[in-house]
Amino acid sequence: MSSGGLVVGLTGATGHIGGLLLARLAASPEVAEVRSVARRPLGRSLAGLQGARSVHVCADVRDPAARRALEGVDVLYHLAAQVWQGGGAGGLATMAEVNVDGTRNILRARPGAVVVVSSAAVYGAWPDNPLPLGEDDPARPNHECPYGGHKLLSEAICAQEHGNWAIVRLAAVLGLHADARVARAVQGYRLAVPAVRGVRQAVQWLDEGDAVGGLQAVGRALAGPGRGVAGEVFNIAPQDWLSAPEAAAVAGSRVVTVPRWALLAGSRLGRRLGITPFGVDRAILIDGPLALSVAKAHKVLGWRPERTSAQVLADALARGWHGLPLNRER
Repeated sequence: MSSGGLVVGLTGATGHIGGLLLARLAASPEVAEVRSVARRPLGRSLAGLQGARSVHVCADVRDPAARRALEGVDVLYHLAAQVWQGGGAGGLATMAEVNVDGTRNILRARPGAVVVVSSAAVYGAWPDNPLPLGEDDPARPNHECPYGGHKLLSEAICAQEHGNWAIVRLAAVLGLHADARVARAVQGYRLAVPAVRGVRQAVQWLDEGDAVGGLQAVGRALAGPGRGVAGEVFNIAPQDWLSAPEAAAVAGSRVVTVPRWALLAGSRLGRRLGITPFGVDRAILIDGPLALSVAKAHKVLGWRPERTSAQVLADALARGWHGLPLNRER
């Protein structure tokens, strides 16, 4: 640790949550230096952070350059991931390399502590899921969602290869800075909220500010005296969740219930036409309740979300439809 504070590493600094966390870290009096890594340069809103206390390196998390940039940091927040599966025959393999092999490469930087940012998708959406899901409930990602499987593998790699770690499983995040493709997809709730016939639904929408605050709470506890949260998993999510009728009430629309096969077929078509950046991999996440308990985060970290799922969804819908790009990845 620097005499003036922590040296903090951050991967995925140009992503939705990564960019917001970078800004918070750079402004924190507890932080002496931030070393960030991403494939792209920092955007205009973050470029001004670069200087004596903030250094950004453009590198893929699989590359030695990324590992070298983060060597020996006091605490590392690992957010970098490929969220959407690319097209072509090698799309899934490349996604696995980034998400799994990239994690292994970054851990070789030997950070003093590491916060691996995972996803609610590791639990999977199953009709028999308890409501809500706690950290001790089994992780069983849907096989149709490779992202969830990759995140679970990354968690295991961290546990095997690093002694001072914590896992954060985030609910779906929305906010002013959300990926425009995701924001546009959410606007579809204005037309209808999809539901699988015969399956109860429970979804959560986490405010971006709450997500960043939760990550910081875990990082502080992990890097602080005693390191009492080492080896722990934390859910970071809203305290509430929405059924399909409740989500439709927020959106002012209606629920459209379809057979499972129709949902999956429609999602495949939507991806093929470029209407959404996802297909079966995300549609499957409404095939059962998927809502996380935050009781542990509140008890151990003293963290509590400020906003509800209903508030976050209402704000996202109020931002409107027009001006958002098509969701196809370029």
